[in-house]
Amino acid sequence: MSAQSVSIAAMFGWVVDSFKLFGKNFRGLMSASFLTLVLAILMIVPMWIVMALSMASMQSGGMPASAMPMAGNMALFYAVYAVTVVISLLLFPPIFVGWFRLCQNIDQNNAVSGFDILKPYKEKQVWLRSIGFALLAMVIYAAVFGLFALAFSGVIADFMTLAATQQAAAMAGAAPAPPSFSAGFFFAYFGFIGVALFLQFIYMTGFAEISLRSTSVVDSMKLAVSGALKNALKLILFLFCLFVAAMIFFMIIGLILVMAIAALSFIHQALGLIVGGIFYFTFLLCIYPLMFAGHYFVWKSILGGNNPALPNAYDASLSV
Repeated sequence: MSAQSVSIAAMFGWVVDSFKLFGKNFRGLMSASFLTLVLAILMIVPMWIVMALSMASMQSGGMPASAMPMAGNMALFYAVYAVTVVISLLLFPPIFVGWFRLCQNIDQNNAVSGFDILKPYKEKQVWLRSIGFALLAMVIYAAVFGLFALAFSGVIADFMTLAATQQAAAMAGAAPAPPSFSAGFFFAYFGFIGVALFLQFIYMTGFAEISLRSTSVVDSMKLAVSGALKNALKLILFLFCLFVAAMIFFMIIGLILVMAIAALSFIHQALGLIVGGIFYFTFLLCIYPLMFAGHYFVWKSILGGNNPALPNAYDASLSV
């Protein structure tokens, strides 16, 4: 098994195929998206509560410490944040597996349900492999971004100094000096975005591989890296075009939404907020199906995943 080089036309076909898959089983994908969103919200609610209490406490300068027991206590927030990260690392990887299997089953015209994304929790080896892949990706992310920070340490230091100067001026009641960014800053900024997108592409492609075939964790990562590198120049062009198109689309939609909310607010202020909230929630529900469907077709074309690899074909002896 090896990674394949695909044409730029095939890459744009991923977008078309993603929307087709979405329309093929709209109800199943939207119910899976709703379930994922609810689980994500439940997982981060404790962190939101602690953060809100901490921020409110830190801003209540006139109240005695006895009345605000969390005043200045960010340690609790960081502790809850760390626990949230650990829990998400343990619980969310199987859902990723479930999403890729759901997309494949829809693509193969199999009956599905939104709750299918929870089925990998019943498979211990698959659960462990998904966590192992997530941990491997975390190590790679840390190493790459560490090297990136080291390479641009001077630019980062200058930016931190500028931010501190601006904050000090604002606290002193003086007008902050206009920010001045060097060419190195913009190179580092857009370079960081490019590296992050590249790593995300590798991560999701590799995750699809361990979700849909019995490839080991390390080999899945190697295949994903090989596929990304083999198609690197075409991917850069494709992602750039996709980014520009998305920016234009969201700018137009955002403008229309703002005008609609403003018009509805003249009728009743709450009406505009309700419509805006409904639109935003619907937008979030559509993100998951399109994201996983897109990466499923990336895997299918780059890693040659055209052979059936349904969940029941898994070998119980798979190792992490």
